[in-house]
Parts: sequence; structure tokens; C-alpha cells
Amino acid sequence: MMDPEGTTFRAIMDLLRGKKAEVIELAEPSCNVLTIGDIEVHPDRKVVFKAGEEIRLNHGEFSMLLFMACAPGQVFSKSQLYAAAWGEEYEYGTNSVENTIWRLRQKIEDNPKHPTYIKTVIRSGYKIEKNYCTETNDYISYINQ
Repeated sequence: MMDPEGTTFRAIMDLLRGKKAEVIELAEPSCNVLTIGDIEVHPDRKVVFKAGEEIRLNHGEFSMLLFMACAPGQVFSKSQLYAAAWGEEYEYGTNSVENTIWRLRQKIEDNPKHPTYIKTVIRSGYKIEKNYCTETNDYISYINQ
């Protein structure tokens, strides 16, 4: 995302002023497969499999899943997820992120009403549960032992 005037950066910094924040940078995925339980995310091919069956995700669903899966356990706000999916500033009052997470849970969770992988963090956002992630190649492995 290009921001030559720095307006997006300033807007983010204004929102974070006075709050404890951790700045993270996510590099482009350079692995072949990212595994979350029985879900396989193939970043280069932009496909997802659950128990060997391909799951059809739209651009927003895939982008949010990949963004969260690249940092398991990290809580992401609606603004961060919106920007990851559509490269735009989040408009407060819209339900785009909630609807996308709902559709994503319908597609990847065994029981979407009691999600295993994508957790809601009240008043904060969403995260991929760290205990279910294994990452190959350049990713760090996270396995609950």
C-alpha cells in the first residue's frame, strides 16, 4: 500500500496514541504451506484445503486468514484486518470484517458457533489460536505439546 504523504501512518498513530501497542511487520509469506490444525493455506497459490478438500475463499476471506495465520496468537483489530483484506482504511460502523469472519468460520470451522481456530477477543478483535499452527520453511513452528 502506497502512502507517500504519510496520512495513513499519521491516522494509525493518532488512533494508537496513549495505548500500549506492539508494532509488528509481516513479511510476504515465502513458504509452501501454512498449517492450522487440518487446514492448509498455500500462500503462493492462494488456495486453502481442509482435511484435503479445497475450500473456496474470496479475496477478503483468504487475505484475513493468511494475515492472522502469519502471526498466530496475535490479536488483530477490525481496522488491521480490513486493511489487510482491502488495503483501505476501515470505516467505523460497517460490518465488513464481522461478516467476513462469519463466512470464514462457516467454511473452515467444524462448529462455527464454537470456533476452534479463529477466536474473538472481546473489545480487541480476532486471532488465530496459536496452539493449532504449524508453519513450514521460513515460518516458526507452534505446536501445543
